[in-house]
Amino acid sequence: MREHQRALPREQRAPKFTDRRGHAIPLATYIILGLTVLVYALQWAGELIPAFPPIYELFLYSPLHTSWVALEVAQVTGQSLFQPWRMLTSALVHSMGSPVHLLLNMAVLWMIGRQIEQYLGAAKFVALYVLSAIGGAVAVLFLAEPNSAVVGASGAVYGLFAALWLIGRRLGADTRGITVLIVINFVFSFMGANISWQGHLGGFITGLAASTPVVLADKKQAGIGSTPELRKKLNRRTWLGLALVLVLLIALTVIGALLIDTQAILGR
Repeated sequence: MREHQRALPREQRAPKFTDRRGHAIPLATYIILGLTVLVYALQWAGELIPAFPPIYELFLYSPLHTSWVALEVAQVTGQSLFQPWRMLTSALVHSMGSPVHLLLNMAVLWMIGRQIEQYLGAAKFVALYVLSAIGGAVAVLFLAEPNSAVVGASGAVYGLFAALWLIGRRLGADTRGITVLIVINFVFSFMGANISWQGHLGGFITGLAASTPVVLADKKQAGIGSTPELRKKLNRRTWLGLALVLVLLIALTVIGALLIDTQAILGR
């Protein structure tokens, strides 16, 4: 039975986890959603409980956290400001002044994340989400002010938009609706105040790049037929493609760190 399932195109395979009605359970989507909501609750705990760690300040991202100036400050003050992991943790925290920020992102994650996870599989879905979040931060590094701060899962969510559009094209679905939705969201991103259009753009581009290897693998598999050996080969290629996206993001982060005007920031 397992070999038969593996021989099917991805969209035709039975889900690994199902509810009583046989519907797929998108565990990765639910876990990411639950974790993000939990972190938001911890943000409020940090505001209301004096001894509680300030989650918001500890998780937000600024280009300064991935710049050489952070290393210079560490040499002077002894405190390490070089914290590249914030490029990912910033996707877990949201605006304290506007709960709508969290609600909108989680609503989109709930609506389209489940569909994308069913197509990609849980592991590749998580990879897509993480890479898109980092890609959004990389765009902020290049396009935003060095001392700006960003929070929110919007970069990752825009990566999901990109993946849904690409998957729809692969399956021959009518993508006009999602195309209009993406355009409208970008219009609001560029026109709205206090919105990181840089993060949205970076997440979308990264989402396209990260979902492309999966879509190409499925297209090739559907075109020439599937065998267990071919599936393993294409799976390795898919993960290699995702790894290359990560390497590219790391390289861009290093370049972005070098481009920040350290002397101007330090006032020299």
